[in-house]
Amino acid sequence: MTTYRKSNGFTLLEVLITILIVSVGLLGLAALQAFSLKADQSANFRTQATSLAYMIVDRMRAHGGGPLNTATAYYGSGTDARATSDIAEWQASIAAMLPEGTGSMVFGGGNIVVNIRWRDARWAISTDQRCTSTIADPQVCMFSLTTTL
Repeated sequence: MTTYRKSNGFTLLEVLITILIVSVGLLGLAALQAFSLKADQSANFRTQATSLAYMIVDRMRAHGGGPLNTATAYYGSGTDARATSDIAEWQASIAAMLPEGTGSMVFGGGNIVVNIRWRDARWAISTDQRCTSTIADPQVCMFSLTTTL
């Protein structure tokens, strides 16, 4: 007569498989968290660049007298003390808020083009992952704002 023995508990193989599945899941969560932090920091830099671009345009509207030709003469000439101070404060803010941040303005064609560049070392891992397609260095990002006063 054959007797069947009832198995109690888990076998060692079942425990090892469970540990493997859980560890793969936890590694996936860790990778997701790392990518999330990278994307969050990059988004913060873009938000700061947008805010800084609009800040100098608002200063031009407030201090430049309104129309584009007045703002061009006021900010483009570099001779007015208030305009020089506005630009210096703006560029200092860019340097303080963005890593290796620089800003420039171009007047012409009835528009003002405000360009802000910064280095986002976390974003670009390889040359196919670029912050912007117009710059050769994959770690350099640029925000450009074209507006009229």
